[in-house]
Amino acid sequence: MEARKWMVVLASNVLAVAASGQLTTSNTLTPEQLVQQVLLGGGVTVSNVTFNGLPGTTINEQIGSFDGSNSNIGLANGLMLATGDLTSGPGPNNSDSYSSGGGNFGANDADLELLVGGLGTNDKAVLEFDFVPTGDSLSFNFVFGSDEYDEFVCGTVTDVFGFFVSGPGLNGPYSNNAVNIALVPNTNVPISINTVNLGVPGSTTGGDPTQCANLDPNWTANSVYYVQNPAGSPTVGYDGFTVVLTASVIVQCGQQYHIKLALADVGDTVWDSGVFLEGGSFTSPNNIDLEIVTASADGTLTEGCTDATFTITRPGSDSDIDVSVVVGGTATNGTDYTSIPTVITIPDGQNSVSFPIEAFEDNVAEGQEEIVLTATFINACGDTSVSTATVPIVEYVPMILSTTNLLLECEDDSVLVTAAVSGGFGDLSPVWEDGVTGLVNWVPGLEDGEYTITVTDECNKTVASTVVVESGCDIVIPNVFSPNNDGENDKFIIEGILGTTNTVTIFNRWGQKVYEASNYRNQWDADGVSDGTYYYEVTVEGAEKPFTGHLTILNNKR
Repeated sequence: MEARKWMVVLASNVLAVAASGQLTTSNTLTPEQLVQQVLLGGGVTVSNVTFNGLPGTTINEQIGSFDGSNSNIGLANGLMLATGDLTSGPGPNNSDSYSSGGGNFGANDADLELLVGGLGTNDKAVLEFDFVPTGDSLSFNFVFGSDEYDEFVCGTVTDVFGFFVSGPGLNGPYSNNAVNIALVPNTNVPISINTVNLGVPGSTTGGDPTQCANLDPNWTANSVYYVQNPAGSPTVGYDGFTVVLTASVIVQCGQQYHIKLALADVGDTVWDSGVFLEGGSFTSPNNIDLEIVTASADGTLTEGCTDATFTITRPGSDSDIDVSVVVGGTATNGTDYTSIPTVITIPDGQNSVSFPIEAFEDNVAEGQEEIVLTATFINACGDTSVSTATVPIVEYVPMILSTTNLLLECEDDSVLVTAAVSGGFGDLSPVWEDGVTGLVNWVPGLEDGEYTITVTDECNKTVASTVVVESGCDIVIPNVFSPNNDGENDKFIIEGILGTTNTVTIFNRWGQKVYEASNYRNQWDADGVSDGTYYYEVTVEGAEKPFTGHLTILNNKR
């Protein structure tokens, strides 16, 4: 196992300041009790607890419990370490630089001084213990806060903390070959006020940006991990603190490790800092997790339509592991849906593997079926983890689109055509051919017409139907009109012709064609035609025979 396979990852976003309430602290428990009863979560056993080198059986003012549920610290409760005493943590934040306790609580710490290039440390608060994990990783959540923010940023006085883990497979530069896992996310940079801050040097102390850049050339980008605590904030006393972060390290299950949680002032014995460790978060999970996520909101698979993804997740990412999968349920593996293997390997460096599942459309009425997956993993310590997930398979219900034809009585300029649809999957998208969306549409009522609607569902399946509108308007052809531009009777108006498929032809007395139009829409104004008697032939699709007759044009001014 390589020491490089440890990490610190961001666990939450910048937190909003709470409107009211206050962080509270208490040191009524011994360090031993704080570790066993407050910090410890599942999958870990702990022994040999000490604080500042002494047995962890004595209450100390630099270590205690906290309740952050009514504060803006981001953690509901847990264990707190402080360079002063615990009174530095609670609000209000009414001092730019606060110090508590007598100062110089503890002697210097070699590991912390290595983190800051040999600068002297004071007021150390060092909690240590041995632990044995049952899983292949160890993690816990934390927040670092300080009253050195923001005025001392990029200065030579920068409080420091570290989480030093030593044991099998780890090889770092600290005591007992320990590695430090209190790092800026996705880097090897230790967290301090000079690496995680507002992104600007301290204004009141003449902070030199090179002091920060020497620790991390990308230091200004780390402001995403920083919360500036406004002056007067009622909840937390520190001027600033980090967002909630997660420290994590790859371990070997069943082996004994040692952790040293250390915090100290640097270069002075004032301006307090604190580390908040989330209660119950110190864990070594062995459990795998099997989850099925479907494309449908109701959590089902639909044959020939929706798909799903099942994901197996493990807590660590070190070495290949084989997970056994038992495939059950009323649906048949590989016949009713995509074939699922019975052994799935999560490769070294990955903490999860995902597989798509598609339910096949077989057009057989089978009713609801289901897939039941059970994943089992046995780790090197012999501990067994089982996770089960179930997903129902339902048949696709075809869409049925119905419309009603209209037989009118030539009364309304516009009429409402409607459609109704059932079945399908997900949201349905109805669109009429003229672009109108929805199941209703207004169309002309004095014209015959056909209006088609198409409905598409989230499976990208479509149905279409056409509404036939018969206006009920009889064909009435005038025998005279006067295109004299007086605004009355200026065009050859045939009642009931609109909306029909037709041809209109006009002849003079000698049988010569003077006008012809297909799908005539009452537009002829006899332009260029003299007064006189003419003859018409009007053919209308669906009529038994053409309409014929004579037509007189009077007072033509065109």
